[in-house]
Order: sequence, then structure tokens, then C-alpha cells
Amino acid sequence: MDIDIPENLNLKFQIPKGFLEKLYEFTGNKEGNSGFILGYVDDDGKPLVISKSSNQIVDMGLRKALEKYLIQMEEGEMSVDLSDGP
Repeated sequence: MDIDIPENLNLKFQIPKGFLEKLYEFTGNKEGNSGFILGYVDDDGKPLVISKSSNQIVDMGLRKALEKYLIQMEEGEMSVDLSDGP
């Protein structure tokens, strides 16, 4: 499957496809269970989501995991701290 990047965005900056391909290579293994969903904000503050998965089952699993994560975030059950400090 190709990386799901909308073509009509006219972005100033796009994450290089080579970087996204490497990210895909770092996921899963050679048995067909690779994939990712990436959410980020572009130069103009517009949120974007791109994805790539090896098959529909992996895609559904990623979507379900993301759905569960978002529900937990909305309910305040999970906090995310990505800082390096204590």
C-alpha cells in the first residue's frame, strides 16, 4: 500500500517520502504486519494525518488503537508527557 498523503494540499513543507518509507520499515516485521498512522501540524497550524499499512487488518488495528487512545484522552484517563526531564 502507498502512503496515504492527500495530493491537493499545496503545503510549504512536506515530510520527505523517504523519511516516511524509513518509518514504515521500522514498524512490524517482514511477515506483513507493518504500518503507522502519523498525526502532525503543518506550517500553517493545520492538523494532518498520514498512514501506511501492509494490509487491511493492520490498518483496522491501527485505527482501533488510535480510536481507543483518543477516547482515553477525552476522558482524561491518560496524560502524555513527551518531555525529557523528570
